[in-house]
Parts: sequence; C-alpha cells; structure tokens
Amino acid sequence: MTALRAKSVRLTRYLESMLDEVCVDRPMRVITPRDPDQRGAQLSVLISGLSADDVSAWLRSEHGVIADARHPDVIRLAPVPMYSTYTDCLRAAISLANVLDAHGS
Repeated sequence: MTALRAKSVRLTRYLESMLDEVCVDRPMRVITPRDPDQRGAQLSVLISGLSADDVSAWLRSEHGVIADARHPDVIRLAPVPMYSTYTDCLRAAISLANVLDAHGS
C-alpha cells in the first residue's frame, strides 16, 4: 500500500503540473488542494463557461479520456496508480485543452 500511495502522489502531482502547463490561459482551474496530504488521487477541475456533463462527454467520445462530471461545472480526473501512466496523465491534460479550445466560447 505504501508503494501504491507513493505512485498515486507522483501521478497526481504530474497530472496537476500538466494541467497547469498545457491548459494555461484556458477557462479552467484545479480546485483540489495542492498539498498531497490534503487530497486523494483525484483532481477536481472547475470549467468556466461549459457544463461538466458536456466536457466529460466530449473527453470520452473525442479522446477516450474518462472524467467524472460534477454538476454544474466541475470534472474530476483521477490517475489510478495500479494502471495509469504518466503518458495517460499528459494525454488527459492535452485532451482537456483540446476540448476547451474546440467547444469553449
């Protein structure tokens, strides 16, 4: 369990950094605490101007990325340490940027 938690912290930190980098200047903001001791493996992302249900559906249908929708405007991304990779995290961040670019106002 210790190794899984350590990998979870690393993956989530990487996903957070990729969202910060790839989605800069886009209408989104990570609202989960930055401190790994105050969060689990998921990141909640506030999306401005689009519904969480739509963003989640577009991520899945257009990019194969699964994001949980929290009505009205939050999606959750959660890298799972048993099978998610750093490449998966990068792909999720790029996919979110693409969805925001394609469907944002």
